[in-house]
Amino acid sequence: MRKRFDNILIRYTLISFAVVLGFSLSLGILVSRQITDHIIQSHIRIFPLVVNAIARNNPSVKQFFLAPPGTTVPEDVQRFLDELHRLETVFRVKLWGADAVVHWSDNAELIGRKFDDNNHYRSALLGEVVAEVEILNKEENLSEQGHGSVLEIYIPVEFGGEPLGVVELYESDHALFRQIGHSVGTTWWLIGAAGATLYALLFLTYYRAHVRQKWANAELLETQNVTISALAHQAEIRDLETGLHLDRTSRYVQILAAELRGCTDFKALLTPGYISALVKSTPLHDIGKVGIPDHILRKPGSLSPEEFGEIQKHCENGAAILRRAEKKLSSRSFLSLAIDLVLYHHEKWDGTGYPHGLKEEQIPLAARIMALADVYDALRSPRYYKAALSHARCLEIIRQERGVHFDPRVVDAFLARHDEFRQVSEEWADTLPKRPVPRESSRLLASGSAA
Repeated sequence: MRKRFDNILIRYTLISFAVVLGFSLSLGILVSRQITDHIIQSHIRIFPLVVNAIARNNPSVKQFFLAPPGTTVPEDVQRFLDELHRLETVFRVKLWGADAVVHWSDNAELIGRKFDDNNHYRSALLGEVVAEVEILNKEENLSEQGHGSVLEIYIPVEFGGEPLGVVELYESDHALFRQIGHSVGTTWWLIGAAGATLYALLFLTYYRAHVRQKWANAELLETQNVTISALAHQAEIRDLETGLHLDRTSRYVQILAAELRGCTDFKALLTPGYISALVKSTPLHDIGKVGIPDHILRKPGSLSPEEFGEIQKHCENGAAILRRAEKKLSSRSFLSLAIDLVLYHHEKWDGTGYPHGLKEEQIPLAARIMALADVYDALRSPRYYKAALSHARCLEIIRQERGVHFDPRVVDAFLARHDEFRQVSEEWADTLPKRPVPRESSRLLASGSAA
């Protein structure tokens, strides 16, 4: 799961989806609230106009408000009440006189009762329209309490600019909020569609940029690899021991690193990125040979101690070349690992190697892996001073050098995958050079010149 999340495209997909979803939800909630407020406010504005228009068109309404509670409802007033009930969301109507007494209600038990503590009624009697969405729990609302939250509106009824009473309307949450819900639902659908469209456009734009960047990175990586190969070849082309040495050792290093990754000691270090950088660095292991004079580097016979001393300088020469290159970079690169590999791949586990005589864990892992791959290839390949050894003989020599020349765990990894080494050595074998001069393989190992 972690590996999938590390993929930049998947990360962008999840993050952009979360951002668009969060934005859409926030916008939806905000707009839904505004729509709800707008619909409620529109009812609060419209109902007073409707009530007073109906009252003015029914002459008996004025007299009814002035009559005592319980007076028989005139035909005009009944028509007034019927028209109020026909309003889509209204489920209850009360008519209050100027004395805080209910003159009429479709709940007969309330007619004639006085409710002095109703502040909303008192504000309406002074000419103010009062409205509130609430759950009814007052004494006068016992019969309405099963309706949940309702919109309660107190509307002053005026004749000649003088308030004579109050009309109280109750709008059911079921009816009112069904209307609100329809509008909000439509809004959510539109916002969802807009969010999905926005996400699709963002994803498409990023995906196209990602593909272009991926191609650019691939081209850059290919250029980098070609440049590395060219640099490495500059050293190898001057050496009589050329051929496919760089290709074979790169493959050997890859096999060893893959096997060592299963070892608890190296699991944290040998990440896919580390292994990729290690394999990429392998062709550079002898780049320092560009500084060795031709008469020494291309000498077909044995080297004198002084000449071998010059050969040994190729490790530090190569590291110096790569350090100069690394200083020109603004970010960390694989060259840090390559420097370790180039500088220390001739060190030995027992501390008898060169250039610094490091031993055991002091030697960087990259150099320990490279050391075995390099020696195996030197043993298996024909040289002007020796014939190629058999794979079986190489196995014997490397076993003998376990804990001496090589890290025991690297030797164990080699032994576990030695058939793959043999296959690579056979498939990518060099042509046998002319006039080989026999030389003991043990001397080759002892001198440390198997590079």
